[in-house]
Amino acid sequence: MKRFLTISGLLLAVIVVGYFLGPSAHPDAIKDEPIMLDPDLVKLEQGISDAEQKSNLRPDNEARIVWADSSHKVKTPYSIVYIPGFGASWAEGDPVHKQLANYFGCNLYLARTHEHGVNSPDAFKDLTPSNYAGSAERALAIGKQLGENVIIMGTSAGGMLALYLAAHHPEIEGLVLYSPCIATANPALKLVTGPWGKQILSQVFGGEHVVNSYDQPGRIRYWLPQYHTNGLITLQTMLDEWMTPDQFRKVKQPVFMGYYYKDEDHQDNVVSVPAMLNMFDQLGTPANKKEKVDFPEAGAHVIASHFTSGDINGVYQRTLTFMENVLKLKPVSTPAPLLTLRPKK
Repeated sequence: MKRFLTISGLLLAVIVVGYFLGPSAHPDAIKDEPIMLDPDLVKLEQGISDAEQKSNLRPDNEARIVWADSSHKVKTPYSIVYIPGFGASWAEGDPVHKQLANYFGCNLYLARTHEHGVNSPDAFKDLTPSNYAGSAERALAIGKQLGENVIIMGTSAGGMLALYLAAHHPEIEGLVLYSPCIATANPALKLVTGPWGKQILSQVFGGEHVVNSYDQPGRIRYWLPQYHTNGLITLQTMLDEWMTPDQFRKVKQPVFMGYYYKDEDHQDNVVSVPAMLNMFDQLGTPANKKEKVDFPEAGAHVIASHFTSGDINGVYQRTLTFMENVLKLKPVSTPAPLLTLRPKK
């Protein structure tokens, strides 16, 4: 028996050592590279359009500028940069971002982050923390061209990128975070950045691709139907590296955070509500400059899109109030009729 226990112990030790010595992701460090943009706003818009046309995108998934006044394409006192979540497009915040920009007279940049919206089953195969964060940096640079002050708005992983930007750019005026991805609701994703992470994903998904289907009519046009599992490794790497208390303390800008939570059985099942609440408490933002709001009637992770949300009216109104009272933006138009903010079908 003693010999058996000794052999069993040795075998267990070999298995444990083998696991921790297994292959794991070692992505390149995020690079701080200069971003060159045309100062002429008309030429800037044309340059964005030209680049998007060459990117093999799915229809209507391209990045774009929504001008406060399309007949006078000039810099506005404030611009809003919208960053969509993992695998999503500008439609993830539609029509809330457009309504807010219109109400406050802001130029709006609807960003497309790296490899999002591409017309390829291998989307995200080449996604890295460096080029993912780099595309968010470029979106911010464009926002600075469009407005004297920049507000970053992001959903899910777009909220993660918004926090990343805010921690590195104190000049950002404020953040609007919808269901920010601080950690996924399923903690098992943390395994993918450890030993054998790629192999674990292959076993879970039966290969190198994640295939999505959506119940809402038309939604699949604006969210990737399939992507490479490397994207999940990149996402979790960013969460491990940047969604930390040290980074949260560097965020000192005003912050509005909205999320879906009704009760323990009815809450966001994509990202972790406890993780985002902990993040909110750890922010360096003064207490009177940050607000968190649960939207129990939203009914879904994506709370600001007419495709998914049961309470886009509430999301719109609470965000508008925050922008007026905390960010001190002044309206330039009357609020759009609420009927234009379509409820969940």
